[in-house]
Amino acid sequence: MPAGAERLVAGLTDAVPRVGMLLGAAAGRTVTTTSGGVRRVALVEVAVDGDVWAPLDCGLPGTCLLVVPRASAVALADLLMGGLGEADERAANRLEQTLLVRHLVPALRPLATALAEHGVDGLDAQDVSDDPLPTGTGEVVAVLLDAALPSGGTVRVVLCLPARSLLPAEPEPSLPTAGPAEDVLGDVPVSVALRLPATVVSAADLDELAPGDVLRLDPAAPDSLVGVLPRAAGDLLVLTALLGRRGEQRAVVVSDVLPGLS
Repeated sequence: MPAGAERLVAGLTDAVPRVGMLLGAAAGRTVTTTSGGVRRVALVEVAVDGDVWAPLDCGLPGTCLLVVPRASAVALADLLMGGLGEADERAANRLEQTLLVRHLVPALRPLATALAEHGVDGLDAQDVSDDPLPTGTGEVVAVLLDAALPSGGTVRVVLCLPARSLLPAEPEPSLPTAGPAEDVLGDVPVSVALRLPATVVSAADLDELAPGDVLRLDPAAPDSLVGVLPRAAGDLLVLTALLGRRGEQRAVVVSDVLPGLS
């Protein structure tokens, strides 16, 4: 997150427990929510095709979405239908998806209130979308919420807001003009880090991790790699890619390049 965003992050973090109170009231059970972080990321880093998602109206121009990871959707729907929040490997059906959006969006109201001074005037849900996620719409501010359910499981909900509209503007880096300086800098090596989308595990499973354990990734993860330039001010997204091979070696196929980097 850029300098100057500390107040925004603190306000969101303070509001997260109230989301659990509202979600618990809707389900008639005790639900505790904690913050999984507030991050400036490419959408593909926190959401993949197969997740339940719905566009939101938040009063800001740009991408505003509610995302429920596929692994969390059925458990949350079970909770909202009177169960304990039991998980299932299957995908949530249309009725469950609609139920999730109908109850989750009002529960997120404390987050909208915390962002009022930043231009967010509420969160109004649109219909659950069957379209592919709009992963090419630039960076988002991802508010990660982890909910502990009565079943003992933990699920994640992600509120995505437009980074360009919400965060303080950062000065544009000055690019060298064509000429001798560009000829020299063209040979300077640059480190590009390739990353998979985040996966969700329970706190208990994380505490018990040991060498040799296997973390299961979303099936779409190999098709959702992002390339970033690591830097002290925050990683800079430069490309998206797919996992592949070149001969006997692992490789990636670049699927998109951030405009203006060439």
